[in-house]
Amino acid sequence: MLKKLIVLSVIFALVAGGAFAADVSGHVIGDVTLLGSDTSDATDGVISGSGGMGRIRLEASGGDDEGTFGGWLRIQDGFSGNVWWKPIDQFLLRIGGNGGDGYWGKDGVTRWMFYQTVSDTQVADNGHNAWGGADWSSNKTGTNFGDAFFGGWDGGLMMEIKPIDILGINIGLPYFGGGEVADIFKAAKIQLDVNLDFGNIAVTFDGANDGKVFAFVGIAAIENVDLHLGLGYAFAEGSPISVGLGTKIGISDSFNLKARVMASLAGDDEATRILFDVLPYFGINDSMTVFVSLGLQMVMPSEGDSLMGFHFNPYLQVGSEWGPKFLAGIKVVQECVPSDDAYIKWSIPIAINVGF
Repeated sequence: MLKKLIVLSVIFALVAGGAFAADVSGHVIGDVTLLGSDTSDATDGVISGSGGMGRIRLEASGGDDEGTFGGWLRIQDGFSGNVWWKPIDQFLLRIGGNGGDGYWGKDGVTRWMFYQTVSDTQVADNGHNAWGGADWSSNKTGTNFGDAFFGGWDGGLMMEIKPIDILGINIGLPYFGGGEVADIFKAAKIQLDVNLDFGNIAVTFDGANDGKVFAFVGIAAIENVDLHLGLGYAFAEGSPISVGLGTKIGISDSFNLKARVMASLAGDDEATRILFDVLPYFGINDSMTVFVSLGLQMVMPSEGDSLMGFHFNPYLQVGSEWGPKFLAGIKVVQECVPSDDAYIKWSIPIAINVGF
């Protein structure tokens, strides 16, 4: 508690004292599952409810008037932050992290941006996926969109070099994990990021865990359409190749659509794993939008029966896309498991999501 008070004192001293041009912001999420149950034998059909504060966050950022030095701080179940130095426009040096959100992510609408801020509540079934984990929520396939798209990284020494306007060279070293220098350099992150008139091309090498390479193409040349393609390949023996596609389509002023699909194949177990989601959404008026999330998961082994799971997750948003909002939905999920173990889970969640 004393540490939090000290940090808060420093933040407000910066704001009041004018040492930096500083901004302070906060974010609070409250989640409640009004009703929920499943059809497994373990629950015996009991209907239950739950609730909690999904997020209580305070952030501060600041920099000098010249834009040469700056920093960022987050308080949320602990502390995270980073400091940076930008002596010239073509070079930025950063030390620290951003609380797990990740730098240099190349995933388009296929991960957190699929549901956006609704991902941070219990209203959307984000098991496949907001941030990655293949065993989150309903996703039991053993793969996730983070296998095909680089989701960014957090923590260490970062250098961002921009020799020309269209080219970015990003280099990261995970010093915060400690260890021998040879192992730190072996786990380096290196990204070439090219921005052209038609969109973005990026190649990322992630040296952690024997190394993995990601390729990304983002196409924005088609009116009202964003298209994102990703490929991920790990160098570890027996690892599959993962390919993915995501899109956001503006059909009219009140009707839009997101979709994403990925496949993981050619691994040692010779199984093909597929994830597919579609998210149409309809604007009822300026402050009310209805979303209908539908998804399938499949595992097709070389021998034996295929596995299939699904989710059906309509929800209502009252408020703005990026601002404060009330959310209410229905979640119906069957995990991707053998049919003898399958059961339906359902719940009625609500949430209030407020940033300030």
